[in-house]
Amino acid sequence: MGDLPPRELFAPRQPPVCLVAEGLAGTPEPCEPPAVLVARGRIQALGQAALEAKAQRLPLPGLWLTPAPLDAHAHLRLGGAPEANLAAVLAAGVAAVRDLGHRPSLPTPRGGKDDPPWVVSSGPGLGAAGEGGCWLAQPLAGAEALASAAWERAQAGVGVVKLFVSGLLDFDQVGGVLHPLALNPAEIAAATRAAQEAGLPVAAHANGPAAVAACLAAGVDSIEHGFFMGRDLLERLARQGTAWIPTCAAVAAHALDPEGRHGPRVRENLRQILAGQLEALRRAEVLGVNLVLGTDAGSYGLEHGGAVFREMALWLEAGLRPATVFRAATQRAARLLGLGQELGEIKPGARPWLLGVPGDPRANPLLLAEPRWRGF
Repeated sequence: MGDLPPRELFAPRQPPVCLVAEGLAGTPEPCEPPAVLVARGRIQALGQAALEAKAQRLPLPGLWLTPAPLDAHAHLRLGGAPEANLAAVLAAGVAAVRDLGHRPSLPTPRGGKDDPPWVVSSGPGLGAAGEGGCWLAQPLAGAEALASAAWERAQAGVGVVKLFVSGLLDFDQVGGVLHPLALNPAEIAAATRAAQEAGLPVAAHANGPAAVAACLAAGVDSIEHGFFMGRDLLERLARQGTAWIPTCAAVAAHALDPEGRHGPRVRENLRQILAGQLEALRRAEVLGVNLVLGTDAGSYGLEHGGAVFREMALWLEAGLRPATVFRAATQRAARLLGLGQELGEIKPGARPWLLGVPGDPRANPLLLAEPRWRGF
């Protein structure tokens, strides 16, 4: 079948093409026959309407068409140059990434809307001044300063505001968080209100109950990492519809410790921390939490692009339903990134950034790791 059709096949000025596959995954409603009409760089029709259109047919025997996955939490300025990292994302068949923070002195990586992968960037995060600060964030103190910085991010054209509400995990003790509430509730609320009034969602780096509770009270849009949450906070997440991105692969990479940075005791702590996060993830699925797949790619031992499938594998190992994992990496991720009309589903109006895989990815989402055909 070959590797990739020329991208020009789906360019806006090219004649319509009807893709005819074995099945379709990620359509808003069940669709038969499994056909997708692409014209003018967009999906135009599905099913019988696609077959009846005057268009060149491209058969994809034995393959299911699926939206490409997204990574809702990455750091494109970590783990290599941004250009190389974006190339790795594209090579892995990942359609979009949300880039969540980098050093304030560095420019924000940009990604084209017409040339994948699509990048939704926060620019430097907003964090605390002093001990609780993070090197991926601008150091700030006081509600007014946080609100002003969030507004400045909006004026700079970012797609999301990132708050660093807590510090990192304390690997020396299971359940420990360095600087468990680096920003105070008034600062969190002021930044969140300013960002949302400017039309931007807020992603909050928050570990431990104090940070997560403060973020939920402020109405942030997503909890990033969210280690050491109890059942009560998971229930609040579900009630409020707040997205949770658990980034299990990042801790798993530390536990594997490819460079030998950690001693045996720390590696054992990391294995226990990961086990606790996976247990919380299982509980969250039962409670109906809006689970979204993100990886923390660029952090220690975690490559861009391929990290998506490492995160998927951990969720499946934890016992989550394959359909949940598939939706978390496609439809839910696209909606969180503000790209729900563009990516994440096969539907009229969306971009044809599709993969052809040898089976239904709702039953085995890891099929997305090895597409036999790509439309981008």
